[in-house]
Amino acid sequence: MELILHPSYFIDVVSLVHLYHCNQLMLETHDNYVKQTYRNRCYIATANGKLALNIPIVHQKSGHSVPYKSIEINQTDDWVTQHLKSIKSAYNSSPFYEYYEADLHDLFSDIPKLLIDWNIKTLKWTLHLLHITKSIISSEEYLDDIRARQLITAKQNPILSTHSYIQVFQEKHGFLNGLSALDLLFNLGPSAGVYLKEQQYLIKE
Repeated sequence: MELILHPSYFIDVVSLVHLYHCNQLMLETHDNYVKQTYRNRCYIATANGKLALNIPIVHQKSGHSVPYKSIEINQTDDWVTQHLKSIKSAYNSSPFYEYYEADLHDLFSDIPKLLIDWNIKTLKWTLHLLHITKSIISSEEYLDDIRARQLITAKQNPILSTHSYIQVFQEKHGFLNGLSALDLLFNLGPSAGVYLKEQQYLIKE
């Protein structure tokens, strides 16, 4: 099974479930940039509930379709410090945050100019730490895949509800669905693969 995904900022758990059970991943690289999507945001669990981490971008002329692969990250904003601080505040008490903290800081030490390059970098970083090996290729033209569009959209309920796992602050907020894979990594660590494998029957072809 081939899965088509729009590169996102730290892939969300629902998309990661789909990715885990595909044979080949194709990254959509010929689409236009769309707001209110996971292209420049991800969600983490904090003491106050679900928090969006947004990457500032260099805005281009409004009223025109802008290719996703041309979107630049606004490097004048100190978003890196803010995101690292928020992630540490959220997951410092999780079982595996300290284990992966150095890797996280290494990742953020070199931010590419283009948003799509950064998102692909965070994807490969996540898959590496979760020991997930997949064949990854890039599209040669816009594919307009329905499931890919559903998965990248942030302002809607996830297209499937995954089984719960132990999250930080779960006693306060209950299980939060649709979070970044960072949540899975810091809470489950090496056991994340077992969890992802168990979600297979939730996927509808």
